[in-house]
Amino acid sequence: MNKIIKAFSIKIFFIYLIFLTISPSQASNIKNSAVVFMYHKFGVSKYPSTNVSIDQLDAHINEFTKEKYALRPLEFIVDTIINDGQLPKNTIGISIDDADKSFFINAWPKFKKNNIPVTLFVNTSTIANNNKSYLNWDQIRVLKKEGVNIGAHSHNHYHMSDLNIDEVKKEIEFSNQIFLRELGEIPTLFAYPYGETNSTIINLLKEYKFKVAFGQHSGVINETSNLYYLPRFSLNEKYAEISRVKFAANAKGLGIYDFIPEDPTLKENPPFIGFSLIDENLAKSLDCFVFDSNGQVDKQIFKFNERIEIRLDRKLSSGRSRINCTAKGSDGYWRWYGHQFYL
Repeated sequence: MNKIIKAFSIKIFFIYLIFLTISPSQASNIKNSAVVFMYHKFGVSKYPSTNVSIDQLDAHINEFTKEKYALRPLEFIVDTIINDGQLPKNTIGISIDDADKSFFINAWPKFKKNNIPVTLFVNTSTIANNNKSYLNWDQIRVLKKEGVNIGAHSHNHYHMSDLNIDEVKKEIEFSNQIFLRELGEIPTLFAYPYGETNSTIINLLKEYKFKVAFGQHSGVINETSNLYYLPRFSLNEKYAEISRVKFAANAKGLGIYDFIPEDPTLKENPPFIGFSLIDENLAKSLDCFVFDSNGQVDKQIFKFNERIEIRLDRKLSSGRSRINCTAKGSDGYWRWYGHQFYL
């Protein structure tokens, strides 16, 4: 009897949310989609979880440079969405985190030769003349002069969600001061270390005038995406096979809005998950998968037209966990949404 009452209460609550959040103007097709890939190291087999082989990189570049794709700088992609412009079909962006030396030696010459725009997210603490693993400022200035866009990645690469507000401010301000001294400007794009953030950090980035911020959760950017928690497809030796890259590169945005929980760092466990779809027809083929360090989490999905709710059958383990939702549209394209939680 209690289960029946609980299920009925959940349904009534979501019907209320539908009337509260949906407006006729939102019931339209998805206008833009952009896929951003994220790399760390190139040809450094000692670190397979953050490395791609040179053969894998060559296969990616061979795919990305096909006529069907539109390679664009990250700043162009986000500016187009912010200004309600129109992105080309199959837009792709390339980003690199951490300024590993292998990017400068093994990857940038290949990207440069093929006119592929790249954004390099730099955590400033590792940039020193005597660091054997990471770039120095002279090399970063060379990259910037040759067209690489430089983004911010904090100073110390801490788990920022574990810091208090004053510590986060120090991370941002110290990094900004170093960028200003070494490059003459402060980056406008930010990437969270480990893809971890919370509402406090997001609000601080807005105060410090960062245009957008990127996580490390798989998914496709579209006009309903949270600009301060944008997805990227992370590539490493295990997840850089060309079949996966092709599938991701051709995916489109799912068009999700009113996603809850709003804060990526969870305050309740298991979390109550819900969102709405711009195109309610996608609900028919929609499926979602939740993973944490213990594997896939069993769940129940409830669909009320464009409003979707997900109930997990157990608590999430501490650390990072993810939800991935996909649906196949009437146009034949797969739609992909991802979100990362942190405990």
